[in-house]
Amino acid sequence: MADKKAETRFTIQFSQTDPSHLQVAEILNRQGRRSKAQYIVNAVLHFENCSETPHIPRTAEFDVKVIEAVVNRILQDREENNTVKTAKAPDNQAKKPAPFAEEISFDDALEALGPEGFNAVAGTLEMFRNK
Repeated sequence: MADKKAETRFTIQFSQTDPSHLQVAEILNRQGRRSKAQYIVNAVLHFENCSETPHIPRTAEFDVKVIEAVVNRILQDREENNTVKTAKAPDNQAKKPAPFAEEISFDDALEALGPEGFNAVAGTLEMFRNK
């Protein structure tokens, strides 16, 4: 690793929205001032070498733009499906673009979320709609 100045120095920032990251940050903060590195070393070596270590599922972290694009598309589709065809706006009236639509395409958002993420967003919208 010639690009890195100090091969043994790292900076880690945990996600403030991921519960597992918050849990790990809390555990590390309980370690003494000079004990965090040894704790991480022990944990990584155990994880890499212990055949009994269970698979720990990674919590998905989603970009807000991805979720906004999916929500906007779902709401737009619902709006189009719920409007009566005769009540359409005249062709000369410009259609208002959905906010954030230009930042990420729906297809890219769908790919980033995957089927489970998309279904979670759609299910959440459906719950809000039914309230």
